[in-house]
Amino acid sequence: MNRSNLPYQYYIEYFFLFWLNRLLPRLSHFQRLRFATILGWLIYHFLPFRKKVVLTNLRRSFPERSNHWHKDIARKTYLHIARVYFDLFALFQVSNDRFEQVVKSVNSEVADDALKENRGVIVILFHFGNWELAADWFARKGYKVAAVAARLKNPLAHRLIFETRMKNGLQLFKKGKRGNIKIIRYLEKDHILFMIADQDARKNGIWIKYFNQWSSSFRGPVLFAQRRQSPVILCTCLMDGNGKYNIHFERFSMEVPKENEQESPVHYLTQSYTNYFENLIRQYPEQYYWFHRRWKTKVPKHIAENDR
Repeated sequence: MNRSNLPYQYYIEYFFLFWLNRLLPRLSHFQRLRFATILGWLIYHFLPFRKKVVLTNLRRSFPERSNHWHKDIARKTYLHIARVYFDLFALFQVSNDRFEQVVKSVNSEVADDALKENRGVIVILFHFGNWELAADWFARKGYKVAAVAARLKNPLAHRLIFETRMKNGLQLFKKGKRGNIKIIRYLEKDHILFMIADQDARKNGIWIKYFNQWSSSFRGPVLFAQRRQSPVILCTCLMDGNGKYNIHFERFSMEVPKENEQESPVHYLTQSYTNYFENLIRQYPEQYYWFHRRWKTKVPKHIAENDR
């Protein structure tokens, strides 16, 4: 798209992000946390971006909870996401010492053990906690690490954000079929690939249950792991009560139990890691990204009939 034809909203968004990118690294962790909390509160009450989506997702995922609970978690979600985005701009740019004051790895030996198999490692995440910082932690430690990322609609914001994310050595692959060959080639030896796996996959996805709802999900993480025989790790980077982050890794078994052998391995494994994240999200619902339209794809009739 020619820059002269860009919508004016794109320039406003870029201007806002540009100054946040300059300002936030200069603030202390406490100042940033307080600023983000105030902004998140203001957005929730006066500029409710996708508030209907958030509340609808919460009501569908937690139908047993009260309306008061749904609204309370929605409010806390806005506060959390504001903190997450403020930390993204800041923590990608601060020194290693300042980064490690806020981000800790609980059990990085899980990843080190997987790397010893010399077949590359796939790390699966959901939009949960702060899903960006784990990859940056690896990059800062000198690991060979890459992530799969979708291109942003705003080309100005895309360039700014992607350059910031790659500042410490993270490599980014564009999401889509064209990038698959590069991803396959990258998955070797001591390379780590991060993949976020909770988006709606539309009509090309496989149907699994997520919060007791049929959900179109991507095959990619399992297929890449099977293709390269790479070990798989499930990763979370959750915020604690002080606004700091703890990265946790869990080795994921790619074996299908005998009692499930008649089921598609890709379906079983996708459902299995989805169950893992769902259980954690139920414990910390305010840290999940309820803003995205996870269940926007209409469930096929033959799938929906299984619930009857």
